[in-house]
Amino acid sequence: MAVLAALVVSVSSWQNASADTAAKNSDHRVGVVEYHLGDTTFTDRDWSGRSELAGVVHYPTDLPAGAPLIVQLHRQAYSCATDDPDASWPCPPGVRSVPSYRGYDYLSEALARRGFVVVSLSANGINAFMGTSTQRAHLINRQLAMWQKLAATGMGPLAGRFRDPATGRAAAVDFRGRVDMRRVGTMGHSVGGLGVMRQAADRFRGEWPAGVTIRAVVPIASVYFEENEGDNSDTLITKIPFAVVSAECWSSGADRQYFDNARGKNTVPAYLVTVRGANHSFFNTQWSPSSGQWGASDDSTCPDNPARLSETTERMLAVEYLTAYYERTLRDDKRYDAILTGARPLAVPGVTATAEYLPPAK
Repeated sequence: MAVLAALVVSVSSWQNASADTAAKNSDHRVGVVEYHLGDTTFTDRDWSGRSELAGVVHYPTDLPAGAPLIVQLHRQAYSCATDDPDASWPCPPGVRSVPSYRGYDYLSEALARRGFVVVSLSANGINAFMGTSTQRAHLINRQLAMWQKLAATGMGPLAGRFRDPATGRAAAVDFRGRVDMRRVGTMGHSVGGLGVMRQAADRFRGEWPAGVTIRAVVPIASVYFEENEGDNSDTLITKIPFAVVSAECWSSGADRQYFDNARGKNTVPAYLVTVRGANHSFFNTQWSPSSGQWGASDDSTCPDNPARLSETTERMLAVEYLTAYYERTLRDDKRYDAILTGARPLAVPGVTATAEYLPPAK
């Protein structure tokens, strides 16, 4: 049976909780590097497309040994800043790519300040060639294999490939021995959410790279799809304490199906939070109207809802909830149980959310 709790957060509770959070936050300084191994370096069996191997990394500059790794994957969106129907990938000459993978910088920085290493992957080629959850899952595994090699030996495809995004100059960051590939979390947005659920599903755990263990999975404002109707095994997770973040003003609530599928089967907790007034795009700054980015829009399905969240509030919600979730799952900090189960309110003013919790069934 799921445990439900409605969270209506007042300004005073937010202020008190924020002070508490700040006191516990070690507030590391954050460094940022990017890597790009080529626009067509990722291919996959039974798929005619090609995609890039690229990402942006936020990390604590005083990188301790054994920092957990969090990997983020964006949604289906414009790959190139053009409405030319004949444009493919890589982008045509003179047309820039849309940096969807930079849309979570706000979240990555907040998590890196707490000592996590956070990698946001670019998947424009997968979007351009209409890749499926299979390609997204395989892209994650390919990237994790590169990170495992780098963390274990300092070698591999990522060695010497980091650059300062502000200057384009080479950046030397030593991740060897400093990233714990046995404590990996993922987050996927929209179809990226379908991708991370596919990658971590019980059925596909054998595809994880050697030396890699996934311990946390979050689909956020996600789609839900069964390749074979009636068979949910492609995305069924029962051995990892995953959390679904559902946006009221975008989907029909289909993403809660991930949560319901685990009911009666989960060996660890599962979580669901439904956020009133949240839409799809605002979790990613690149797709939000204030960015001025190509194709950015307010895609709310309830534009007249008085509970609609602003861009800023929606992102504050993401930071607060995902911080609590990753602290609990990747660091085993039980102080955050109350937030995940709904016993304690989220520290975000003006947010109403319903938290549901599945205790282990076995």
